[in-house]
Amino acid sequence: MNPTQQNMQFDPTHNYGSENLEIAENLIRWKFAELLKNLITLSSKAQRQTEIIGIGVACDEMVEDFNTYFTLSYNSYVENYLLTHAQHLKLLELEMFFIERSAYKSLDFWDDFLLSTNPEWEIVRQKAKEILNMLDFKDLTVDLFREEKYENTGNGNQISIQSTQLRLVRIVEQF
Repeated sequence: MNPTQQNMQFDPTHNYGSENLEIAENLIRWKFAELLKNLITLSSKAQRQTEIIGIGVACDEMVEDFNTYFTLSYNSYVENYLLTHAQHLKLLELEMFFIERSAYKSLDFWDDFLLSTNPEWEIVRQKAKEILNMLDFKDLTVDLFREEKYENTGNGNQISIQSTQLRLVRIVEQF
């Protein structure tokens, strides 16, 4: 690291989405926080993963979020010292794991009904936990806030809109 450059200050429990995201540093911090939320989701048990994702295709959504917040943004994390080289390489391993299962290469991997029993998803959970440990964010979890709106149809009430917000919080140990 250049001695005149310092690590970008990052507080994972701060809501960077409430900041002006037209300022590059705020946008980088917000995206990095979203990556952490995704890694926590990926590291969670299947039931929690589907709870966090809500309506949608959980397997696809989790991998798409990883693509959005890692694959499309990792250069800015490295340039701003939010990721070390070793952490970046570990994240690339997870990216390659997803790529190797893309398209029609592993249909079972993308089947939400197999999320809790497919051993490949257990590998994903373990890799995500290892990355969170390397990032020194193993003490984080997500609080889930969901709003749902229903529409009365001929088949009864059906959900028409679902809005989900995740907030990073520190795990408090109970004694």
